[in-house]
Amino acid sequence: MQVSQALDVMTAILRAAEHPDIVSVSRYGADTQPGGQTPAGIKVKHQSGTAAMLWAGVPPRDATPVPLPTGPLPPMQRAARILVLAQQLLDVARPEVFTSWELCQQPSVEVPVAAAIRITASDRSVIYLRATAASGGTSEPETDPYPDYQIPQGVQSWHRLNAPHAEPASV
Repeated sequence: MQVSQALDVMTAILRAAEHPDIVSVSRYGADTQPGGQTPAGIKVKHQSGTAAMLWAGVPPRDATPVPLPTGPLPPMQRAARILVLAQQLLDVARPEVFTSWELCQQPSVEVPVAAAIRITASDRSVIYLRATAASGGTSEPETDPYPDYQIPQGVQSWHRLNAPHAEPASV
């Protein structure tokens, strides 16, 4: 699976999530393979102006799975929050082009929850999406401003919402 295809799927799922704290979801980067000068990724902009990015990294051999956190993460941990949200959305959306996904840590990367989400595609290729964050113009709230957010039904049918419209057959 191409990195761009995996990012297309994740972008569609993040948009279908309709999270009230997310004001935009956009793609960036020109690299078609992980590890280049302009890594391809997804930028998720939040109400505070902070951005969380999921970007294609080279899958390290020493990455180990970590469990999904049991409690909410504070908004100041935007990178960890976007990884957790991605995991939760994938758990609901269950895209057929992916066979598995899991949060991972790397021994040399100090993060509060996970360094990335490792996705295995149906063709057995591995896409490793790292997460980083960039601060915005205002400070982050101390607690989650949307603690009652529930993943909407549209995430389960994201592929129907984002499929190209069929053209009528010519007679």
